[in-house]
Amino acid sequence: MKSIVILRRVSALLMTLGLTACLAQPNVKALRDENAQLQRQLNQASDEITDMRVREERLRTELSERNRVIDVLSTEKSSRVQESSQLRALVRDFVQAQIDSYRDFLLQSDLLDYVGGELVSRAHRGEESRTLVDLANPIPRSGTLTGMAGHFESPGQLVVKVLRPVEENLVVVWESLPIRAEQSGLVRLSFPVSVGVDEGDIIAYQFDGVVPISFDRGTGDTRFQREGLTLGSIVEPEALAGADERRAYSIGVLGLLN
Repeated sequence: MKSIVILRRVSALLMTLGLTACLAQPNVKALRDENAQLQRQLNQASDEITDMRVREERLRTELSERNRVIDVLSTEKSSRVQESSQLRALVRDFVQAQIDSYRDFLLQSDLLDYVGGELVSRAHRGEESRTLVDLANPIPRSGTLTGMAGHFESPGQLVVKVLRPVEENLVVVWESLPIRAEQSGLVRLSFPVSVGVDEGDIIAYQFDGVVPISFDRGTGDTRFQREGLTLGSIVEPEALAGADERRAYSIGVLGLLN
């Protein structure tokens, strides 16, 4: 009886193990299939990573080559720019020297156009510091002013200004650097920088200290004021002093007019 029970237990155990084995077999196969699929994916990913590394190395090589070419081109361009700059500087210096030479020749030979009062010694002199606006001698034609001339009674310094008519007023559109006459008598001075002028422009002369230019009354229309003029300032001719005196000063500008 006892052996029968044992046999039944063994039989039940064997049936259980068989059922378990049957159930376990599909799970093992599924795991193997999944593992194989994962291995294939891993291999594919590894191949892609290898390809990416190869492309990255190729791109690095191309980038390095391009940077090398850019460096070479930059060096060549810098060399050309430097050579071109040096050549332009030499040409500018040569041309400027020629211009200065021609300008000095024209100035000293009295071949430039002159706009202003007659350059003679006049009756009145010694006025305090003033700005003179020569309304009697507007620029007759467009052109370029290169300097000024005056009959100085004593050394002095001044700034020449160009005033342009705008409606009924005058606007200061240009001024020279300060220029100085170192001696008395007829003096011609060049502007450091020439200036283009239009027909109808008016010239003003702003003196530093006592005006060293003599004048007569009744023959001109130079008006004046004590204050200086700044670039862009507006001048009302009717507000200037001296309209009734009709002064003529021995000063004017030099240039090449059309």
